Amino acid sequence: MSTRQIEALPEVNIKRSAISYWINKHGLKDYMKYRKPEYNENYFSVIDTKEKAYILGYTLADGYINNSNLEYGCALEDKEILDFISSEIGGQVRTDLYLNKKAKRFPRARISIGNKKIVADINRLCNSKEDKTFPRIRKDLQRYMLLGFFDGDGCLTFGKRKDRGRIWHKVNFTGSYKLLFAIQKLLEKNGVVSSLHPKADENCFVLEMSSKNAVLRILKAIYVDGSFVVLKRKYRKYNALRLELGEFGETIKDDTIPSRADDHSSEGVETTGGKMGSLNNQQEPPSL
Repeated sequence: MSTRQIEALPEVNIKRSAISYWINKHGLKDYMKYRKPEYNENYFSVIDTKEKAYILGYTLADGYINNSNLEYGCALEDKEILDFISSEIGGQVRTDLYLNKKAKRFPRARISIGNKKIVADINRLCNSKEDKTFPRIRKDLQRYMLLGFFDGDGCLTFGKRKDRGRIWHKVNFTGSYKLLFAIQKLLEKNGVVSSLHPKADENCFVLEMSSKNAVLRILKAIYVDGSFVVLKRKYRKYNALRLELGEFGETIKDDTIPSRADDHSSEGVETTGGKMGSLNNQQEPPSL
């Protein structure tokens, strides 16, 4: 890292001049050779691969955009997402091990992509950094965009009812009303019923599905056949639910719509979107 980057770290309360002094005192100059990162600056010019669609969806959920930077942060256990973004776009993933429970600061992984062309393309696709909208992309790539959004802000929870011994399950997304309303309309076109309501005491909303049909259809749609999985812990939780419900052994349609699942009891999602296309090859109304 450069001395400027070190100075900017929240856990470092030292000016650059002092940082340089200690670097020189301990002979650490050879470790401080800063190389300007190289980016694939045309990455978001055209969304034509599932990898681009996935990162676009994750950006809608967890990306922070300022005038010249695109930044991501996540828990260390989800660092594989940022490693994937780095391998596609460029930039260096850094770990922040600072812990302050009172301030609700926990160890995280971060990546900052400082390229104005990338930021301009993201704003073109999503409308603006503060008022994100769900982009219109190719129908066959929409499931991957929803998967990225799910990995960022989606949640799958399930358990066993004590009174009846049956499995309960729920998929929800937490985010802005505009994004979630667009997702809801997209799901409705594909026969999936969901409810959208404000989150208690917070300035955000929750899009929620709890019926077996809706939950399984959404998850099967985004995971398709399991050939493209970035965040493995959520995929493992999806398979754990399928195991509980006795769903293994069935055929997963290859033309299903996307959605996401999670490994924690609470998480969220942002999205807004265009038409996704049919989820199956039958003549009946398409459903997730």
